[in-house]
Amino acid sequence: MNSCMFWIEMKRDGRAIGHDTLAELRTMAIGRIIEDGAKPSEIAAEYGFCRNYLYPWITKFKDGGWEALAERIAEGPPVKLSEKQRQQVRRWILGKDPRRYGFDFGLWSRRIVAELIEKKMGVTLCWTAVGRLLASLDITPQKPLRRAYERDPAAVKHWLEERYPALKARAKRPGAKIFFWTRPDFNRIPPWAEPMD
Repeated sequence: MNSCMFWIEMKRDGRAIGHDTLAELRTMAIGRIIEDGAKPSEIAAEYGFCRNYLYPWITKFKDGGWEALAERIAEGPPVKLSEKQRQQVRRWILGKDPRRYGFDFGLWSRRIVAELIEKKMGVTLCWTAVGRLLASLDITPQKPLRRAYERDPAAVKHWLEERYPALKARAKRPGAKIFFWTRPDFNRIPPWAEPMD
């Protein structure tokens, strides 16, 4: 039986290599080019990289020396709020209603938080930054749970099947319209749960 060996040359993708390994490969490759006078095409073939990878590395080395070849993790934009300010934002939001601060809507949104921070602290944040801030403070979007705790399915069924149709028929006779209004008095029994007169 004859056996054949095939050599398949594959190019390496630097994105698949760890940061430390890639930094070491950069240093070794540029060392060969600078100190040994090797051509970029030779180094590319030797290390399995595309030749185009090497030219930015050479430019970095010429501009900043060996330190420029070290791997740096991107730091992101500078932080606009101190830790004390971040905790103040947390205290404003948790357990509080935005209407307390002069807003006309009773649920927190990134827009409202951004406006409150700008109004109280003089710092402008975009909605994405506000979302990251809230996530870092472990404040996540929530659905109100109050209705789930207070809701009585039997009372709701009674209201929908008996009480409301009777009110609707009574209002229809003189041509009246029915409007629904709720008060933010959470200690009061909801109208649909009150006993019938």
